[in-house]
Amino acid sequence: MGYGLLKRSRFGNRYATFILSLLLFGGCGSNYHAETYTLNTSQCELVRKVDSFKNKHPEYRHITNYNGVLSEDDGPDYPYGYAMGDSSIVRYSIAFYVASENMIFRCNIMNYDTNNRTTPTYLHFHAVTDTAVRNAYTINTKDLSREDNVRYKKTFEREILDNLGVEWHHKTLKEY
Repeated sequence: MGYGLLKRSRFGNRYATFILSLLLFGGCGSNYHAETYTLNTSQCELVRKVDSFKNKHPEYRHITNYNGVLSEDDGPDYPYGYAMGDSSIVRYSIAFYVASENMIFRCNIMNYDTNNRTTPTYLHFHAVTDTAVRNAYTINTKDLSREDNVRYKKTFEREILDNLGVEWHHKTLKEY
């Protein structure tokens, strides 16, 4: 009996392990479960739009109290970068408090161009955090029911994305 590419050989086992790891871990970075949106703007402009949105709608700010000091948790003015090959990519982590759900919606803003001035920019909606018990639930996983996943994504699109003043759409297969 032949197993094709997966027959027992020194290469077959490695090939099977590689395919299995891609299936299990997604093979595409830390946000492989995230709902990814493509925005027709630069990363710098999107960060300004998020700042403007939060200034106009302070109810979406997630304010934390650390030992009596109030600060915005994961605001877009707190970027962190990482190296990708020879280039440096900047990722902005942001959080929106959504009162209608009593949840904190967590996102990353990324542009894979090293100068961060080109379009498109990607917004990864990756988790929601329960404000009562501070548990984080990953979007598009079994952390949440299918109904909750759909509801949170629709709420995010309606309350936040539609109000940023930027053209957006779901990331398509061609963009991966």
